[in-house]
Amino acid sequence: MTKALDRASDLEMEEREQALNRHLNRVKERPEHDGFCNDCGAPVPAKRLRALPDVATCISCQAIRELRGMHGLGNH
Repeated sequence: MTKALDRASDLEMEEREQALNRHLNRVKERPEHDGFCNDCGAPVPAKRLRALPDVATCISCQAIRELRGMHGLGNH
């Protein structure tokens, strides 16, 4: 039973580290062209740019990245 709890704890710690690394990598990404999504090239809405001036993706593409990250599929 203790081994199972230790393994579950290790898995949870790995998941947290992966989530943190995904967040840190996302924060470091710079927009290729200010105001446009790095993934699809569409204009990023002004409201999103006001909230996150250095954002690199539109809301739709960011949601796709997060879903892929949750499933371990990478960003692209």
